[in-house]
Amino acid sequence: MKRKGTILAAGIIIILLGIGTFLLLRKPTQPEKVETLRVGLLPDSVSALLYIAREQGMFRRHGLDVSFENYQAGAYAVNDLLSDKVDVATAIEFVLVLRGFKREDLRTIGTIASSDSLEVVARKEGGIEKPEDLRGKIIGTSKGTATDFFLSTFLSFNNIRPEEVRIVDLKPAEVLTALSEGKVDAAISFSPYLSTIKKNLAGKILSWPAQGERHYYYLLITREDLVKTRPWAISGLLKGVLEAETYVRKHEREAQDIIRNVLGLDQDALMNTWSKTRFRVRLDQDLLTLMEDEGRWAIKNKLVDAEAIPDYSTFLYLEGLRKIRPEAVGVSH
Repeated sequence: MKRKGTILAAGIIIILLGIGTFLLLRKPTQPEKVETLRVGLLPDSVSALLYIAREQGMFRRHGLDVSFENYQAGAYAVNDLLSDKVDVATAIEFVLVLRGFKREDLRTIGTIASSDSLEVVARKEGGIEKPEDLRGKIIGTSKGTATDFFLSTFLSFNNIRPEEVRIVDLKPAEVLTALSEGKVDAAISFSPYLSTIKKNLAGKILSWPAQGERHYYYLLITREDLVKTRPWAISGLLKGVLEAETYVRKHEREAQDIIRNVLGLDQDALMNTWSKTRFRVRLDQDLLTLMEDEGRWAIKNKLVDAEAIPDYSTFLYLEGLRKIRPEAVGVSH
């Protein structure tokens, strides 16, 4: 009996040791260290990957507690990035293009979306039936922005010279009122304002795609010092949005439901943007080429006092994304 008791005790000890070893070696489902990260974004479906990563706990899985600050435009978010009020800002590439003339310390770690959702909207009452009819008309745009750049290329594509139209400066939220009251004959707009314009002026307007199938990009922008001092946080952010990208690809309907609920959108308003947007985390040559074209346009139109564009390739932080998903980096210089 004594011998059996000894054997039984030894067996229990072995089992307990095995359980203890398993618990020690088991990979935790959540990282022990959780780091906070403040992200400034546009509360629109173009920010879908960020919202999905947060709602699905993807950031938390990679050790991040991500908080969002809402901005009406990416330029404002970048302003707060430079004031250290947020750690990462989302903005279209044009914001980085202009800032790059004066700030060499800005970096984009990747895109979260690309879109060709800009449209030129025109009042039918003005006798406008086709783009060429815009000659002699008043057109609204936000001067010195990406919409201004794409309006310029739209007019050029339709053989309309700058002196043949009158361009007036409008904030995005002012376009609906300006069109409704006849203060402008046409304007360039984007979501979420575009869907509101179409809904409120249904039957009174017509519109055309403004970008010639050339996409603009929503970027994750940060400062060089954060890339150097908090690479673990940058890596976690990238891993989170990369997971969200996969989720959108495999569960698109569920992803749309998440964004509709978070932003309080109806299905039509959501699809106006969603159908024209690609949700991908990348750093591609097309992005760099567009930035260079926009930089040269900014100089030509005297938005900046410079004779040459910066080397925009230095603003692309390639290593973070390359370490996680090398095939997502396609920049050749």
